[in-house]
Formats: sequence, structure tokens, C-alpha cells
Amino acid sequence: AADCHLSRIVQATTLLTMDKYAPDDIPNINSTCFKLNSLQLQALLQNYHCAPDEPFIPTDLIENVVTVAENTADELARSDGREVQLEEDPDLQLPFLLPEDGYSCDVVRNIPNGLQEFLDPLCQRGFCRLIPHTRSPGTWTIYFEGADYESHLLRENTELASILRVP
Repeated sequence: AADCHLSRIVQATTLLTMDKYAPDDIPNINSTCFKLNSLQLQALLQNYHCAPDEPFIPTDLIENVVTVAENTADELARSDGREVQLEEDPDLQLPFLLPEDGYSCDVVRNIPNGLQEFLDPLCQRGFCRLIPHTRSPGTWTIYFEGADYESHLLRENTELASILRVP
């Protein structure tokens, strides 16, 4: 999701750092900066301050890049019902959802690597204890609010019993 939200910023920074001095650079600019519209490309290229050892960006190169963007990115925006404008809308067009506390994109099972070493100084001072439960199903989500531990334990025990019954 971050790639989608930040793609124009990434393309703008790429434009500022790439070669943009010769007509041969035009196809590369347009293929790399395809999400930037003609107004954005024109503003970036016309307001670019060259380093002392860097050549100026030719006006005809800027015009050609802008023309290609008018026929590609601008037309795509209009066909989607969006207005071609210099500045981006500060409101994200897609919902950006933050997960609730306790969310993990990985399934955490057993004691994670490094947890015991991290807790050792606290355990030595008597601030906490780490006690592995041998009958625990190994998943951490059972300790979250609203978790159905009993059905999870029943399901795991049923699976274990069926495995043990296999001749």
C-alpha cells in the first residue's frame, strides 16, 4: 500500500536524479515517471536548479516530455474522471487502515527468538518470569482479548488424538 501512496514522490525524486539533458533521455523519463502528469513534470523540470558541473535542461526536452505526458498520464487521469492539477490532493484516495494493538503480520508461535535473552535481565531482578506451558497450543493470539482459547485447544487436542489413533 505504501508503494501506491508514495509512487509519485518516488518518481519525482527519480526524475531529479536521472539524466535529463539529451533527446535520448525522453523515453526513459516518460517510462520512469508515468504517474506524474504534464503539469507536475513541467514544474519539476522548469524549476530544477542544476549543480555547477551539471548541464542545463534544454527547453525542447521539457516540451517533449510534457507533450508525451499530456497524451498519456493526463488522458488516463481524465478518463478516470480526475482533474489534471499540479498539486496532489492531501487526502488519500484509498483508505489507509492501521491495525489494532496486538496485530502481527506473522503467526507467532512458541517463544520468539531472542525473547528469553531479552527478558533474562528482568527475570534476574525479579521483575518478571518466563514460564513455558508444555500444554499450550503455541499460538500467542489465544491471550488476546476475545480469543476463543477453549475451541482452539479442543481442535488441537482432537487433531492430536486423531494422529495418535492412526495405526
